[in-house]
Amino acid sequence: MGEDLFWAIRGGGGTSFGLIISWKVKLLDIREKVTVFNVTRTLEQNATQLVYKWQHITDKVDDNLLLRLFLRSSESPFQRGQRTVHAFFTTMFVGGVDELLHEMQDSFPELGLVKEDCIEMSWIESTLFFAGFHY
Repeated sequence: MGEDLFWAIRGGGGTSFGLIISWKVKLLDIREKVTVFNVTRTLEQNATQLVYKWQHITDKVDDNLLLRLFLRSSESPFQRGQRTVHAFFTTMFVGGVDELLHEMQDSFPELGLVKEDCIEMSWIESTLFFAGFHY
C-alpha cells in the first residue's frame, strides 16, 4: 500500500473519511518445501547482542526469509531462583535447508544456526509449526 492510499483511507480528520471500492490481492507460487527453525537463547547465551543484531539485519535479509523474534521472561535454566529473558528466533525460509544455512551464515552468523536446528516441510505444515504444534 502506498503512502497516498494509506492517508486516503485514513482520512484527514473527524469530518472526513476514506472509502475503499476495490482491492487487489497478488498470489505467489510457493516452492514445494520450506525450511523452519526455532532457536532459543537466554541472556546468559548472548541474547542481548543477538536481539541487537537482529534489529539491524531483519529488513535486509533475503525476501524468502521470515526472521521473527519473540521475547519472554522466565526462570533461568542456569541459576535456580533467578529470572532471565529468552529470545526465540522463529523462522521460515522459502527454500531448502542448505540455502537457508548459506543465507544465515551471510546475514546472521552470530545465531550459530546448524543443520540439526532446521526442519524441511511443506508450507501448510509450517502453519502448524508456527501455531505451536511442533514436530
